[in-house]
Amino acid sequence: MKRSPRVKLTEAIGADLSPDITIDGQKDTPLPQTLTLSIDSLIDRAMANRPDLQAQAAEIRAADNAIRQAKAAYRPQIALKGSGAQTIVWPTADFGELGPASEPTWSVTLGIEWQLWDGGARKNQLAIAQSKRREAQDEMTELRDQATREVWTAYIAFRTAVRKEQAAEALLDSASTSYSASLEAYQYGVKNLVDVLTAEKQLAQARLSGVSARSQLFL
Repeated sequence: MKRSPRVKLTEAIGADLSPDITIDGQKDTPLPQTLTLSIDSLIDRAMANRPDLQAQAAEIRAADNAIRQAKAAYRPQIALKGSGAQTIVWPTADFGELGPASEPTWSVTLGIEWQLWDGGARKNQLAIAQSKRREAQDEMTELRDQATREVWTAYIAFRTAVRKEQAAEALLDSASTSYSASLEAYQYGVKNLVDVLTAEKQLAQARLSGVSARSQLFL
């Protein structure tokens, strides 16, 4: 491989610019003819492996939490407070001090706070949270539709590539047979050199088509 395409390849795959990189021609690799998964399974796998969908799902969960918090502001708030202390006194009598005395003291307070009017602040907060939830859900729907379209596009492209590769094989066989027949006819003087060169050109084009179809199928 020439240096310029090799450098472009290493840049494209993010590899080190090493001159010793080995390119696998995949000449002996069997061509795939069928997919091991159905289209529905491929779509499900694409949905599970896309980080943008996972990030969008996190945004939807955050929006749901914001809606719950906004709705909770309409409910009364119950507060339970408690405190404890130790009180020490020094009682006295007519004949002098009796000594220190210690007495625990504590208190518990139960309160309910219910905001009845806020000038529409809670209503607006809830509307904003619900709007963000709808926006996040619409974005999720668009991402899922996009992923589905990409899988279907790749699925159709694969089936098309299989047909092209099969057609390229048939074209190569036909061109090889035509070239052999033209060469043999030329040796017997039935055809001229132009016919042989034409058949040879067609054979080269068929080989090129076969290589292109094979590459497209692997892609």
